[in-house]
Parts: sequence; structure tokens; C-alpha cells
Amino acid sequence: MVTITEDLVLLLFDPESGRAVVDSTSLDRAIGGALLLDLSTRDRLTAEGADAKARLFVADSSATGDPLLDAALARLDGRNPLRAQKAVERLARKTREPVLQRLVERGLVRRDRGRLLGIIPVTTWPAGDAGPVTELRGRVAAVLRDGAAPDQHLALLISLLQAVKAEHKLVEGPRRQLRARAEEVAQGDWAGPAVRKAVQAVQTSVAVAVAASASAAGSAGGS
Repeated sequence: MVTITEDLVLLLFDPESGRAVVDSTSLDRAIGGALLLDLSTRDRLTAEGADAKARLFVADSSATGDPLLDAALARLDGRNPLRAQKAVERLARKTREPVLQRLVERGLVRRDRGRLLGIIPVTTWPAGDAGPVTELRGRVAAVLRDGAAPDQHLALLISLLQAVKAEHKLVEGPRRQLRARAEEVAQGDWAGPAVRKAVQAVQTSVAVAVAASASAAGSAGGS
């Protein structure tokens, strides 16, 4: 089964340049959130409370059979609940490369190494096979621009794209309309109550973490 996490990373890297379409903080927080959503849809997590203050509980610590998700589950505290935002930030650390490596193994991206100005090492991740990412972006466009109804997997992806404000970077169209449609999808009734609660907590936490980082960066730049 393809994970939300893999599809999210595939969407957030430009297939030609191999560079992320969002900043590093947004990318890593989105990945942390995607891992939590993957675990939630596999009945490993439950949530109590609302939004970023919600607490996530490990409801089932048994292996999912997916090494990426099992590693994420092991990083959560199975004995004590975590605030959703803290859980997002915990899983955001040192997770990007393992996901990208999975995409390399699937032939969807390739790892290109070079040097900026002939000095600074740079790694980019352009598409190895442009077909799947083009098809996935087309499905996102059908929902955001054309009003198609998403399935749960696509709705979860869009909820994370909305949290990091990436809709207009993937789909051509009026930015305000794309954002409004993404918010409508993110708040839609396409999951059971238990998963829905976790989704709301994770989505809000990703948005809060990204906004807090941007605010801190702005303050540092102005000081």
C-alpha cells in the first residue's frame, strides 16, 4: 500500500528541478504530519481534545508491516500521550531522507549530487519516472480546480498541502479559490470519527508549527 507520506513527498518535490516547492521547515513538518496520518488510518493512533492542543495516544503498538511507519511508531511514547504538535515535530526530524530513499527504490525519483558554484555539495531529487507524479498532480488538480470528490487518501494529502500552503505551487488557477477549496476538503466528512479527530489535530499542528517557525525566522531577520 502506498503511504500518504510517500505521495506527499512526491508532490512536494518539483519533478524537473528536484527541489522542494516549500521551505525545509514546512516540508519536514508536513512529513511528520503525514506519518501520523498514516498511523491513524491504520488504527495505531487515537486523539483526545481538539486541534493543536489535542493529545495523541498509541492505541496499538503492533507492527504495521511497513518499515517506515514502524520506525515512526517506535519514536512515539506508547505509554504516555503526546501533544499533537510535539508528535509532529518529533517525527519531522531525520525522516525526509528515508522517505526520499524509498521513492528512489521505487524508481519515482533519483538522487542527483552536484556542487553549487563548484564548491557547496547539493543533492536534488528529480523525477525518475514522471508518469506517477504527473498523474498524482492531475488528481489533486481535479479536486482543487475542477471540484471532483476526493477519496480518503487524496483528502488527507490535500489537508497537508493546505496546512503548508502549497496548493498553488502544484495546481494552476486562482490562488484564493484553490486555497478555499483545499480548506473545504480538509474540513470534509470523509473519515470515521476516530481518524477524523486525529486528522484535525495533525493538520492544525502542522500549520501551527510552520507558522511559529516562520515567525521566529522573521524575528531573527529583523533583529
